[in-house]
Parts: sequence; C-alpha cells; structure tokens
Amino acid sequence: MDDTDFSLKFGNKNKHKKDKADATQIAKTPTSEADLKRIIISIPTTDDTYENCTRAGVALVLNHKDVKGQKQRVGTERDRDDIERSLLGFGFDVRPYNDLTFAEITDMLKEVAREDHSENDCFVLVVMSHGSEGKVYAKDMSYPVERLWNPFLGDSCKTLVNKPKLFFIQACRGENLEKAVEFTSFSVMTRELAAPAATPAVQPVTYAIPSTADMLVFYSTFEKYFSFRNVDDGSWFIQSLCRVLDSAAANEASQPEGADLLRLLTAVNRKVAYEYQSNTKNEALNQMKEMPNFMSTLTKSFQLRVKPRF
Repeated sequence: MDDTDFSLKFGNKNKHKKDKADATQIAKTPTSEADLKRIIISIPTTDDTYENCTRAGVALVLNHKDVKGQKQRVGTERDRDDIERSLLGFGFDVRPYNDLTFAEITDMLKEVAREDHSENDCFVLVVMSHGSEGKVYAKDMSYPVERLWNPFLGDSCKTLVNKPKLFFIQACRGENLEKAVEFTSFSVMTRELAAPAATPAVQPVTYAIPSTADMLVFYSTFEKYFSFRNVDDGSWFIQSLCRVLDSAAANEASQPEGADLLRLLTAVNRKVAYEYQSNTKNEALNQMKEMPNFMSTLTKSFQLRVKPRF
C-alpha cells in the first residue's frame, strides 16, 4: 500500500557599467563597515573537480514518523535504516535522529556547522517527513526548507566552503498528482562518460564565490506535487537512492576515480520515474507517478568515493 507525505494543512572590461539587482526591495543583507571597505576580486579557475579528501564527511539523517497534527508516516523506519546503511558503506559519519522538534533541529544543525569539516569530501543531510509547498515538518511544526541549509552556507560554515553540501528531502511539496504518460521506444542508445581529467595542481590564489555555491538539493518530487511512501517497503525516492548508492559503492565508487555524483542522481531520477507507480485503494491516488528533481549550485564535478571510517 502506497501513502503520501503531504501535510494535512496547507566583468572587468565594463567598469563604467554598473550591475543592477532584479529586486523590488532594498537588500537587507547585514554588512559591516569592514566588509564595505574590503576589496574583492573575482577571477576564473581551471579547477573543475572537487578535492579528494581523507574522509567522506558527516551525514545527518532526520527521520520523522510522528508529526503533530499529521498522519503517522508508517514505513519510514525502513528508509532510515536503509539510507544509514548505504551512507555507512561510503564511510560517512552517519548520525540518525528521530522525531526532533524544530528547536532541536536548529540547535543540532548549528552545532554540526561549527565542527571542522576541512578534511571531509562533503556534507550530507537527509530529511524524511511530511511537507507542503516550501516547507518541511519537524515533530512539532513546519518550517521553511531553507532552514536546513542556511547554517552550512559559505558565510556561516567556513570549513565547508568549496565543498559539496548535499541535501536529500523526502516529503510532499504540494497536492498535485503526477499522472503517467506512455511512449514507445524502438531502440536504446547508451554512451559512457569519459573519466574526468586529472585535477591540476592547486595554486595559492584567493577566489571569491557566492555563499550559496557548491550546494545540491535533491527533492523526492516536483514542486507542488505529492511524494509517495510504501508502508512496507519505504519511500520510492529513498529506496531508489539507496539502491543506486549501494551499486556504486560496490563498483565504480570503490575505485580511485570514483563515481560521478550527477550521473548517480540521474539514475535515481530514472529509477523512480520508470519503475514506480502508486498502488492504493484510493482511486484518486492510484496508478500515479513521481518525479524527483535536484537543484544544483555545484561549481565542479564531484566524484563520490568509498572512504575508510574514522
């Protein structure tokens, strides 16, 4: 039986030209006098691959089964256990949490952001809960989804600057349903991606990048749509993510060159899109589909590798 995670409540050459912001209000970013006087120079880089560090990094798992005022998320324990096992397989420092309040989540995220991540490949946060448009639920209340990554942005967590920050969100994002569309294909064409070029030697240069750079948010479903969870087998999205990660850990990710992250995430998209459809007694929800999607500000390719646990 399939269920949903929807909440019950709803340039240098043109110095004479000035850049304008496409905003209707005055910017409110706090700026100190020292920041105003500091001169920042933006320069290009030829480095197209993230650094291969000693450790995989920290992976937080926020699992919510009981949410105040919402239907119990039956089957979420399967997702929690499976994603923990998959991330451990890559050597991540996995830290699972169950049914935290919003205040507890906020305090925990700030504490983790204060840790030293300089020897880590990346940072991972997995959230499994109810959701609605632009919001996800803690045990006691809903909150804007950006509260999950704000503590880890470049101006807040210095040791994660120029490192991938990956967020996986299993939750509904609205009340629309994804209907199936059929098509016929007569041939299948495949191609192999060439191995990434060797990372050039790091030069002692100071770069200026946006604080929101190097982040990827992978949603279980499209904006304004339902997200499905099987009460016995777990959610379509998390289970597909686990299977793709497990396969990679046993194959290319165990090799020195690693597995390209975006290729793996595309495989998750494909698995959910092609292999799943809802099976429920509710005719309005039956035979429906789901389409995961990710938003990325990654500036380089990221090779996911199996690392030893510390």
